[in-house]
Amino acid sequence: MTRINLLPPEERSRAAREQGLLLAIIGLVLLVVVLGAVYFMSFRQVNAKQAQINDVSAQIDVANVQLAQLKPYQTMQIQRQAMNLTAAQILNSRAIMSNILEEFSLLVPSGISLQSMTLTVPPYMTAGATDAAAAGASSTLGTDLSLTGSANASSSYAEQNLVATLLTQLGLMPQIMNIKLTSSVYSPTATPPAVTFTITANLRPFATTPPLAPAAPTITMGGGQ
Repeated sequence: MTRINLLPPEERSRAAREQGLLLAIIGLVLLVVVLGAVYFMSFRQVNAKQAQINDVSAQIDVANVQLAQLKPYQTMQIQRQAMNLTAAQILNSRAIMSNILEEFSLLVPSGISLQSMTLTVPPYMTAGATDAAAAGASSTLGTDLSLTGSANASSSYAEQNLVATLLTQLGLMPQIMNIKLTSSVYSPTATPPAVTFTITANLRPFATTPPLAPAAPTITMGGGQ
């Protein structure tokens, strides 16, 4: 059955316009709702991010306060590291008298009697020495080690051989250099006959200038073998 629209043409046109206007209004309302929802979601995200920023800023402020409180300890740690380094340098660049004397006692051949021994650390090896002093040490070497003793054996030749052996043995000590026999005198009238000798040497300079520290002592010894 065919439906017949009995409205006049002008009413039908107005109804179409009203329907179109209604659809436009509905679309506009939907658009406003969607934009509002998007704005609300964006607003919530911005607020969440701002809250995170505020929280991180508060944590940074707390960390800065803690860092300021720990700053003196950082300075102390730096000072401690510098002190440890200086202590290690002092330990590595000191003239260890006990080691030198121990090595010397192990190298002295039987038949050698020591009357005196003088060992002095030169100025360029003491604490606070300058690089210039160490550099010029080779041209101004004095006597750091002085030995006076006697050799007793069955003959003058054997006694002189003992002195030569002592010189050779002293050459094995890495701490000394420039070993010299300054005198060697045979005394046939001594009881028993012996060769009296004097040996001098120098302490070997450090590879690096020693840091500031108390000066090394001078050791003087006397006595028998």
